[in-house]
Amino acid sequence: MKKILLLIIFFNSMLFADYSTPGNFKSWSLDSLVLYSGGNVTFSGGSYLFNGTISISQSDTLKIRTNAAVKLAASIAFNIYGTIIINPPDSVKFTSIDTTNKFTEMRLDALSDASIIKKLIFEYSFNGMRLFDTNPLIDSCTIRYNCNGNSSITVPAVNLFQSNPIISNCKIYRNYKVAIGGGSNIANAPQIINNFIYENNIANGNVPQINLGQSGTGTTLIKGNTIRGLYTNAGGIATLAAGTLNIIIEDNIIKKNRYGITIQNVNTTAIIRRNIIDSNNIQGIPALGGSGINFYGNSTLTAIVTRNYIRWNLWGVTIQVSAKPNLGNLNNADTSDNGYNYIYGNYHNDTIPDLFNNTPDSIWAENNFWGTGNPSLIEQHIFHKPDNPALGFVDYIPIYLPVSTGNNNIKITGYSLSDAYPNPFNPSTVIRFTIPSKQYVKLEVFNILGELVSVILDKEVNGGENSVTFNAGNLPSGIYFYKLTAGEYEEAKRMILLK
Repeated sequence: MKKILLLIIFFNSMLFADYSTPGNFKSWSLDSLVLYSGGNVTFSGGSYLFNGTISISQSDTLKIRTNAAVKLAASIAFNIYGTIIINPPDSVKFTSIDTTNKFTEMRLDALSDASIIKKLIFEYSFNGMRLFDTNPLIDSCTIRYNCNGNSSITVPAVNLFQSNPIISNCKIYRNYKVAIGGGSNIANAPQIINNFIYENNIANGNVPQINLGQSGTGTTLIKGNTIRGLYTNAGGIATLAAGTLNIIIEDNIIKKNRYGITIQNVNTTAIIRRNIIDSNNIQGIPALGGSGINFYGNSTLTAIVTRNYIRWNLWGVTIQVSAKPNLGNLNNADTSDNGYNYIYGNYHNDTIPDLFNNTPDSIWAENNFWGTGNPSLIEQHIFHKPDNPALGFVDYIPIYLPVSTGNNNIKITGYSLSDAYPNPFNPSTVIRFTIPSKQYVKLEVFNILGELVSVILDKEVNGGENSVTFNAGNLPSGIYFYKLTAGEYEEAKRMILLK
């Protein structure tokens, strides 16, 4: 029904244009529109005035290669059914004649794939920039102050319908609702690259700055952007796919939003890597948001989460229903999912929920840094099976420790802790470790609750390779962690006792 309604709107725009170019494969300029549009485009006071709805017809091209100011009258639209090329030396501005009574929109349609829009300042439109089944380049533009703050309808400043544009190097800010968005059941696969997207959602509704649904056969790419909030209900990036979604979110800085990233629904494959996701806590209500990353869906929602900084949010990573993100798995040949996330310092109500597994399934989260190398402290920051038997287990051992610690940037080299062998074991196993010189060493064993159950070593040992046998004859079957501490070096690994 939604698609039918949009098509009706589309054909009405074509039908009721006040002036349409002839559609005879000609190139047009703003000056030629002034000459031939019968007063619908005029020039006055250094600006081009659009006094009626203007349509660039199929096969025609509008080229704007010089600096220009274009002012549009209230409630009129600018429709591109052919091609538009905007590439001035400095800028072209599209704005309303009366900024308190906005023009309707600029609409690009199916045959405008060849359109290139560069250095455009686009502001004070009622419906923003609307893309229908088209894949233009939008680069180095400023998109601001668009859409209607009094409407209950969530209209993005850049509104996608079956479109795969490249949106790059733009500033998109202070729009009334969403910055870039498309319907959950509409296939869009934009490439959103190196933009500064900030302080959108002036209306302060429950919307994110980027809001997307399914990608169809394409892959959505969100890369290298800074996404910074201001209004307390504005999220960072949200997806709600009523269909198949393939998405890559990488190399972004996502700060000071209500939440960082939320991936919802089913049939989703996501790669989330090398992002800085911090301080997404501005609403301050943990029951309503504040996750660095939230996954909400069934087991067809899968994700690889690697090499991110997830810190200072109300929650770190939250997993709901039966979603299956992979935060680190060293038990396969694939090295793209080896963890290396820094997840720490997420805080609310005197708790530190760095990872909250609110599902019945186990979650891989190996080889990440949790702000400490102490398994007992890490256990306190992860909510999973030991906290509620109905929940799945989070496998966070081994722990990744950076090569430098503290503020002194001390290099930790020549140290290693090997896998216990055999593992699983009953009742004893051999633990080997290497240290560069003679020094004091502590080797401890903890249970799954983070409780200390044995101290294997607590003394000075020689440099080089060392080995020690651990006998667990007095312990019940289960998962245990062994931790080596030697000077500034800490590392922990997992072993399984099967009796």
